[in-house]
Amino acid sequence: MKEGAGLLAEYLLLLFTTAPRRPKALFNVLRGKRTVSTLFAWLTTDSLSLLGSCHGIPLVSFERATEQLVSDGWLETAQPGYLQLTTAGVAAQQRLTHTLYLPTAWENYQAADVRQFTAASQLALQVVSEAVHQQRRYYPITTDRHIQWQVKQWFRQWQSPTLGQQIQQELTAFLQTQTTELATVFSGSLTGFNFPGQTEQQLATQLDRQPLEIVVMRKDLNCHWVAWLKEQPTTPLAALLRPLLKATPVSSSAWQTYQDYRASQNLTLVAQRRKLKLSTVREHLLEVAILWPEFPAAELLTPVRIQQLAGLFSENPRIETWRFDTVQAAFPEIDFFWFRLYQIMRCHNAA
Repeated sequence: MKEGAGLLAEYLLLLFTTAPRRPKALFNVLRGKRTVSTLFAWLTTDSLSLLGSCHGIPLVSFERATEQLVSDGWLETAQPGYLQLTTAGVAAQQRLTHTLYLPTAWENYQAADVRQFTAASQLALQVVSEAVHQQRRYYPITTDRHIQWQVKQWFRQWQSPTLGQQIQQELTAFLQTQTTELATVFSGSLTGFNFPGQTEQQLATQLDRQPLEIVVMRKDLNCHWVAWLKEQPTTPLAALLRPLLKATPVSSSAWQTYQDYRASQNLTLVAQRRKLKLSTVREHLLEVAILWPEFPAAELLTPVRIQQLAGLFSENPRIETWRFDTVQAAFPEIDFFWFRLYQIMRCHNAA
């Protein structure tokens, strides 16, 4: 690796391709921003599993990392606001895939509130550990009152002489599904009786990794933890997870708009009933279409619009390069909503 390329920059390098991508859109996806333009940009690159995965990344750190990649010659400006891999960047990316820890379960950020469950489960494990040793005076690992209340209610429901043993069995069964390295990170990160939990630096030194890799491992482990608990619905910690599961990755407001549309089949009526602008209703439906592949896009588009748009772009398979002004020139009666919805439908069909 070139001297000066930090680990954050190296991880970000893995998210670029030889096709131009907007770094600002990538930042918004990592932070969990749900504008249709951001979501669509990452739908076209099959990267929506990253949505909300790095909620706390500062913009200044992100910008410095991408600037470093450009300075090192791994990324180049394709056009204003867009970056793409250079030949050297492609080679560096290939090397990094064999040296960095790569997450494998981040799609579960769309299945549950992983961040809140991480905080709640860590506190729950601390509470149980202290209770087993009959300790009542200790500093909880989080001062978040809502999470403390949530764990207190959970503990009251599940408290019993055998709870400690149940939790130990639950943890052991989960850790047996992970590699030795990941099991070490997960168990070493826990806080309990007479054990404050190891820092990222301590674990990095122990495992010959970089601290940021430990951060990525922890995030990935929590996603695996969520996925595993969903398959063990009768366990104590699954009960803590249950209220944080998402029926759909779509925002609640957009999902309600979609349900109202299914009931009325009329966008104007939905806007009136929900006291929303028609443009907001359309934005909601586009969000649902992007994040929920079962969305009936063809039904909404109608065969006529599909035929018109299919003919217009029949010789260009790169959906992200289609331009709305091409549509306006040929079919001025088709507005942007229908164009974007058709793009989304084609992306899902191609997946």
